[in-house]
Amino acid sequence: MFVLASASKARQKLLNQIALKHRVIVSDFDETQLKELDPILKVKFLAKGKAESALKKLIKENQALNTFEALLGCDSLFEFDGEIFEKPINKEQLISRWQRMSGQSGFLHTGHYLISLDNSKSNIERISQNNSCEGVVSTKIEFMSLSNIEIIKYASIQEPYNCAGGFAIEGYGGLFIKKIEGCFSNVVGLSLPWLKTNLEKLGLSQLLLNR
Repeated sequence: MFVLASASKARQKLLNQIALKHRVIVSDFDETQLKELDPILKVKFLAKGKAESALKKLIKENQALNTFEALLGCDSLFEFDGEIFEKPINKEQLISRWQRMSGQSGFLHTGHYLISLDNSKSNIERISQNNSCEGVVSTKIEFMSLSNIEIIKYASIQEPYNCAGGFAIEGYGGLFIKKIEGCFSNVVGLSLPWLKTNLEKLGLSQLLLNR
């Protein structure tokens, strides 16, 4: 079975979309300890931290690792004009950001850290270092020009507050995206092409064929 180290419903839907059976283990990694300012490095470190945190929880539960074949940690953030836009903290911040993003473009970065679980190794560090793949996938997003009325209306619903950058391409926010350059599923929460490529690299392509 596959383990997803994320509580994101959007990421779970992507795995359901490709019929990848999985269990969710929510990481307790403390994101506030990471002070990295470079968006690419930050999502890379966050994805690894979440994956390793979930792995520790899995082992602590005394689960037999041969029950699980792979574990994926992910984290996303939106880079706009050199700034990192994570989930908006309130309505005022969301409106301010959208007023800046309207008619402009930015980059959605998702860090991925995929671990192959080998039950012959009990040491967490060895499992992670010797049987893992990591990478960051970036997608350029160009937004429509929006009126203040449209921005305020979007800020009145819950959807944007759960998403890096303050928008969900698979939801109502899809109305405001003019075009993207790169991987679509990456904007939703994880890159399915990246996942396929790296499962194959780790010799776990059978996970994608189990129906």
